[in-house]
Amino acid sequence: MDKIAICAIFKDEAPYLLEWLAFHRMIGVDLFVLYDNGSSDGGANRVRASSFARNVTLIDWPDRPGQLSAYKHFRTHHAARFSWAAFIDIDEFIVPLDGNSIRPILMRPAYERYAQVLLQWLVFGPSGHEQRPDGLVIEHYTHRMPETADACRHVKAIVRPSMLRGIDYTPHAAECSGPTCNSSGNEILPFAIQPNECHTVMAIHHYFTKSREDWQIKRRRGRGDSLEPYRERIFDDVAGQALIEDRRGLRFVPRLRALLQS
Repeated sequence: MDKIAICAIFKDEAPYLLEWLAFHRMIGVDLFVLYDNGSSDGGANRVRASSFARNVTLIDWPDRPGQLSAYKHFRTHHAARFSWAAFIDIDEFIVPLDGNSIRPILMRPAYERYAQVLLQWLVFGPSGHEQRPDGLVIEHYTHRMPETADACRHVKAIVRPSMLRGIDYTPHAAECSGPTCNSSGNEILPFAIQPNECHTVMAIHHYFTKSREDWQIKRRRGRGDSLEPYRERIFDDVAGQALIEDRRGLRFVPRLRALLQS
């Protein structure tokens, strides 16, 4: 059977790991290879104690910055087990816009000749939250930036490991032995920021800031791909642009709640 994986690195994401795992299990992901980049909040133990533990491989990863070296480790030691592998972050959710699962989408003839599919961001802001709200991320953050915003042309990759040659220069796109397409199945160049917008079939809901409280925690935590800190003003920039109400993620809430309670 074809297997779909996600490779991700995390640090101090305990409040969000189980929702993220449950959501991606729900939309067709089989297994997760997660690199713990020095967490101190017990997130890995929370995963081990959950019903998702059998679907997760947890690896301690002390490198700083550690994202690209973790991706290289995954490519060398794990990728060959899977038909598709996505490289995303814990604040990013792969959302099928056609149907409820990415599995039948990835089997479409439109993607057959491509080594990777690049999905564009839809960047969600704080949606009015100063403090961290109780409940689900996809439930509380429902306002995003316009699809035409420059930030929403950033991509993340779903890759055929059989054609993966590296993901060594940017966490946004891989180096592959075959061509690249967007979510519409049109051939594109594997640029981290695409010249044209494409938010059809599948997209990445990027819950970049969450609340102001979360943003301050994120700034202290640091980035996975760089030692440079996030600039403080980014929060207000995103909040000022993320005014488009997008409630499409709410259709997943009942199933997601049920899965988290099982």
